[in-house]
Amino acid sequence: MAAAGGGGVGVGVSAGTRPSEALGDQGLMTLEWLLIVGTIAGLAASTVLIVQRVLDDTSEVPVDPLVRLLEADVEAAFIAAEAQAAFDDPAVTYVDATYSNRCNPGLANTYDEVSSADWTNPAGPDGIAGNADDVAAKCDVTPVANLGS
Repeated sequence: MAAAGGGGVGVGVSAGTRPSEALGDQGLMTLEWLLIVGTIAGLAASTVLIVQRVLDDTSEVPVDPLVRLLEADVEAAFIAAEAQAAFDDPAVTYVDATYSNRCNPGLANTYDEVSSADWTNPAGPDGIAGNADDVAAKCDVTPVANLGS
C-alpha cells in the first residue's frame, strides 16, 4: 500500500513537484558560478600561453656573433633590394638618404658585430638617375676585428 498523502513519492521531494523545482535557484547559481570559474580558468590558461610564447620569442635572439653578423648581412641585402626596387619604379620618388642611412650608420648601430657598412647609390657616383653610371644598389657590411675568435 502507498503511504498516506504521498502516493509513493521519493524521499526529499514533496508531492507534485519535480526534482529541478525542488532545488530552486540554487542549481542555477551553481551553474553560473561554474561558468564564471571556467571562463576565468580559460583566460588564465590563454594568458599563460601568450606570455610563454613571448618569452620564447625573445629568448631566441642568437648570442653567437657570427650568426648576428649573418643577420646583419641579410638585412643589408634587404635594404639594397628595397632601394633598388624603389629606384627602378618610376611611380616612386627615390630618396637615397632614406636607404643610405638605414645601411650606414643604421646597421652599425643595430649590430655590435658590424664596424661599418658601405652604401652604393644606385644612381651612381654623380647621383643622377638614368645616366650610364647607374649601378645596382648595395650595402656592404664590414665586421669588427677579431669577430668570433
